[in-house]
Amino acid sequence: MNSNRIIIQFFTIFLSISLSAKLSAQTNDLTKVSTRFFMPAIQIGYINHNSDIISEGLIIQTSLEYRSKSNLLFRINYDDFSGRIRIKDANNNQYTAKVPLSELLGGIGYRLKFNKHNLFALVQAGVRFYELPEIIDLNETITINQSVQQILPVRYTAGYEYEFITNVFLNLEFFVGHFAKGKDYWSNDNPFWGVTIGLSTTLF
Repeated sequence: MNSNRIIIQFFTIFLSISLSAKLSAQTNDLTKVSTRFFMPAIQIGYINHNSDIISEGLIIQTSLEYRSKSNLLFRINYDDFSGRIRIKDANNNQYTAKVPLSELLGGIGYRLKFNKHNLFALVQAGVRFYELPEIIDLNETITINQSVQQILPVRYTAGYEYEFITNVFLNLEFFVGHFAKGKDYWSNDNPFWGVTIGLSTTLF
C-alpha cells in the first residue's frame, strides 16, 4: 500500500491551508487567524477493530483542526493503525501476518469551553486503506498476493482537553465508528472503537 502518497496528500492540504491563511489575513489580524489552526504533535492510542479476523492494535493519529469563533471545529485526520490478521488457505492451514491500515477523514464538530477544561465532539467520514492477502497454493508452492482495498468509515469522537499552557492542550479522545458497507475483515458489520491521548497546539 502506498502510504507515502497518502501522507504527501495530507501535508499538501495542510500547507495549502496554512499558506492561504497567511496570504488572506492582514498583518494585524494574522495572529488571530493563525491561533485558530491546531495540529496535534503526538496522538497515540488503542483501537479495537471488533473483527474475528484482525486483532486490536495501536493507532497513531495526525490531524489538522480549525476552531471557529462560534466554537465549531473542522478537522482532517490521517491515522495509521496496526493489527494482525488470521487467514486460512484452501487446505485449512492458518496463517498470521501484520496488516497495514490507514484512514483519511474529514468532518465537523463542536466545542464546549469551560475556561481551561473543554469538551468536544465531532463526526467524520472518509476512506480506510488496507491490504487484502490472497493465499495461492500451486504445486505445493505457497504464494501470498496483496491487493490494496478501500472501505468507507464513519467515525464519532468525544473528547476532553486541558489547556495547561496558553494554546497548548492535553487531549483525551474516545471514538466509535462503523462502515457504510461491511466487507472483508469487517463483514460482520460490528462497530470499531478506540481511545487516544496526545498534545495539540496552534500552528503559528
